[in-house]
Amino acid sequence: MAELQLKVVKNTGDGIWGKALNNFNKVLYSGSTLYNFVINSKRNALLKASGNYENITSIPNEAKRNSVTEKYEKAYDNYLNTLEKFITDTIYTRAQKRVSSIKENKILSQYYEVNSLKGSEYCEYKYKRQILLLSMDFENVLATKSGFYVDKYMKFYTNVMDSLYRGTMRHYAVRLTNQSEDKSSNFEKIYHLVEDYIKNVLTYLPETEGRKKIIDGYKKFVEPIDLYAKKEINSIKRELYLLELGLEIFSYCLPILAAEECYIDLIQRARIAVPNTYISADKFEMYNLLLDAMESYQYNVLAKKTVWDDNSEKLAHKAFWDKFSEYKKLERIDFDEYKRLREVLFVTEDMKYLKKTNQEMKELRAYYRDRMKQLGGLRKFKNTTKKMNGTWKTRRRLSA
Repeated sequence: MAELQLKVVKNTGDGIWGKALNNFNKVLYSGSTLYNFVINSKRNALLKASGNYENITSIPNEAKRNSVTEKYEKAYDNYLNTLEKFITDTIYTRAQKRVSSIKENKILSQYYEVNSLKGSEYCEYKYKRQILLLSMDFENVLATKSGFYVDKYMKFYTNVMDSLYRGTMRHYAVRLTNQSEDKSSNFEKIYHLVEDYIKNVLTYLPETEGRKKIIDGYKKFVEPIDLYAKKEINSIKRELYLLELGLEIFSYCLPILAAEECYIDLIQRARIAVPNTYISADKFEMYNLLLDAMESYQYNVLAKKTVWDDNSEKLAHKAFWDKFSEYKKLERIDFDEYKRLREVLFVTEDMKYLKKTNQEMKELRAYYRDRMKQLGGLRKFKNTTKKMNGTWKTRRRLSA
């Protein structure tokens, strides 16, 4: 209807009806009470259609099921289009007049960032557009509504947002396993997606033991990290924690192949960061973070891996895992000895990996050797020298 009105205004020029319709459009899409009424009506129609769609499995008639599905999809599209028009007309106009708030400027910048993906990454654009619009209106509902209405909308919001985030994660995982894609940008997107899901969706889901564990882990290990101090160390630490939380949340949407790519990238960055850290305490902290990343990689990827490219790699990992499981028994008996054996085992394994992949990393190898000297982890050779009777003469003396 709005598009039709705009065409009429354009065709009638500056006539009486043109000015009247133009003024009506300005009032309708200017953030006024009338525009809020339009959004409320679209939202109420969507909630009604959503309630009918939830009980679709109990409808025996296939034609009725198709009708309910069609009404829900139509109401959902109308709702999203109304919210998008609010951004393009009202917020954009306010930003042009420089009367917009900080929140509105943030929404507008996010909208343009998402809209830029439309030509190159339509699948990602489709998911992010819905996430942006639903998040924007959810904040308005929490601010203006209360009681039963908020509970009803929150049920719809959490169900839809959960499926949108999982679909986005599957899209990133597929792109990550594609060798022709730029993986560096996908790593950052995965970590941001995990953090946004915890903040925007998991917080509003029903209370469960698993939900509480993830939120407590995020507040304890991720939130306190300051990215401005010890930037590289804290950045790797933060992403490692988010990856572990993401494997718990998106267990089926983030497969082992994609998680392995993330761990390989984090471990390689930690290897490079160890020799490039010059303060001894920070270097040792980075070194321990490297060991933690290797252990997490063993637990979350290699221990669960069922398909191997080479059978020799499978056997080597089995031998490594058996040895590590034996050391793990000492954790409660003699923790210091367990930590020593664990460090020696992981460093020895990483030295083999560096040699196999032809990576020099001389400074990292030197740091490894220094640590092994302190821990007594270097391989000892037996003294096989023998004492022989007789006198030894130099070659020059023999020739003379």
